[in-house]
Amino acid sequence: MLFPKTTFTISSIIFMIFASMFIASTTIIAKMLGSKEFGEPLNAFQISHSRFLFAFLIILTIFITRNIKFSSPNFKLHFLRSFSGWLGVSILFGASSMIPISDAIAINFTNPIFAMLLAVFILKERVGKLGWIAVLITFSGAILLIRPDFNYSSYEPMALISILGAIALGLEATLIKLLTKVENTIQILLLNNSFGLLISSIPIIYFWETPTMYQLSLCFLIGTIMICAQFCFLKAIRYSNVSFIVPFFYNTLIFVTIFDYLIFNTIPDKISAIGSFIIVFGGLVLYWKKYILIMLDKISNRK
Repeated sequence: MLFPKTTFTISSIIFMIFASMFIASTTIIAKMLGSKEFGEPLNAFQISHSRFLFAFLIILTIFITRNIKFSSPNFKLHFLRSFSGWLGVSILFGASSMIPISDAIAINFTNPIFAMLLAVFILKERVGKLGWIAVLITFSGAILLIRPDFNYSSYEPMALISILGAIALGLEATLIKLLTKVENTIQILLLNNSFGLLISSIPIIYFWETPTMYQLSLCFLIGTIMICAQFCFLKAIRYSNVSFIVPFFYNTLIFVTIFDYLIFNTIPDKISAIGSFIIVFGGLVLYWKKYILIMLDKISNRK
């Protein structure tokens, strides 16, 4: 059999693909909110705050109606995870409205590399040479989609800040894995959005801009979709190792390309197609790595 029979492995991949689709959607919406098309552009901090506010209200409603009880939460770990997520998402939303969205996404999505490094040191996960090769393949696809142009002198500061956001999201993914080992999904979602709302409410004092009704509806939509993304991401992390599943998050680049075409009528070119193919290929190598190693070992023994 070429494919693993493990149900959890297949489930984690499916959940991560859906998480990628939802995250791509929120990034496109953030770009819309940061433009002048629907009123005075909203600051990235306000967009991030709206994402936590509406997500918190939705998950709180679920928490109350289902009468779910807390089970010894690790508040320090939740706070660190929430701060890392808030910082990473705020930088992503800000970059999406300041530089080309493909550039912002590709730079920000170096976070699987940082997640894998942190998983090795913090979670003691083993990646292996083929695992690292697969990650480098997917990363090369992301770099291709960014269409590197070293004449982007005006974008350099934002690019450096985007790398900081990638590190923050890589740390968040590692902390999520620690939390999923001891706490249920709904509790993690509630505490994350509670802390995220508190943290994001501080800078909003200085960056508040009264949204139009259309912008308000988009803010609600971004919070709703983000809850779906968080739920799928948590499920994916719970069912698999961080070092295995996080690289599949590169599928977000593919969804961004599709949504960019559907909403902004941007036609994908050959580079987008090739970059997307490389990302998918890298993910498949990662999925099949144990079988590839077995095959290579058999070939080696025959020699």
